[in-house]
Amino acid sequence: MNGRSRHAAGFTLLEVLLALVLFAFVMAGVWGALAGATRITHSANALMMRSEQVQTAQRFIRTWLAAAEAQPYLESGGKRAREFDGGATKIRYVGPLPMQAGHAGLYLQTLELLPRKDGGATLALEYVPYTGNQPESGTPERHVLLTGLHGGKFEYFAAAAFGKPAAWRADWTATNGLPLAVRIHLDPAWKQRVAFPDMLVRLHTGSGFGFQPAGMSP
Repeated sequence: MNGRSRHAAGFTLLEVLLALVLFAFVMAGVWGALAGATRITHSANALMMRSEQVQTAQRFIRTWLAAAEAQPYLESGGKRAREFDGGATKIRYVGPLPMQAGHAGLYLQTLELLPRKDGGATLALEYVPYTGNQPESGTPERHVLLTGLHGGKFEYFAAAAFGKPAAWRADWTATNGLPLAVRIHLDPAWKQRVAFPDMLVRLHTGSGFGFQPAGMSP
């Protein structure tokens, strides 16, 4: 009788400790599940954001690089006029920009892989209004298309000419004429599993050949 009364009056210290231990295990499991769900959500959001960035950059490049025009431009410093300049990490050309962004007319544009202090690279577009037969002027505006890259390279498809077959070249040095196409290879450094397949951009006004400066082979 007395034993039942003592048990009904409350829990023993051992029972309380066991209950607290069980509660701690339950809370640890709940916390772990919540933390795991949060990590999955953040990872999914980062994946979606990176995928959207890549797709947006690809659409922009494919649309507006393809629209490059055979318009001569003069660089500052009195260099020879040219219509297209292509290097391993830099492309210069004249073309339009999206009207909805408030850019009317033609612009001298530079698509370039810029090195970063951490050893990586950023793909950026710089542009100034096209000045025709006048040297370029004004401060370029810069728009970052993609960041978080190890690096990359640009290549140019030249038509068959001077007894040479059509082929991809490491640069475009002709002072007039545009390549038939540009190939863009980027090496992503981001953790998200979002690839950047090589882009082949066909230039609408590209003929694939042009006049080479003296001393340079086509």
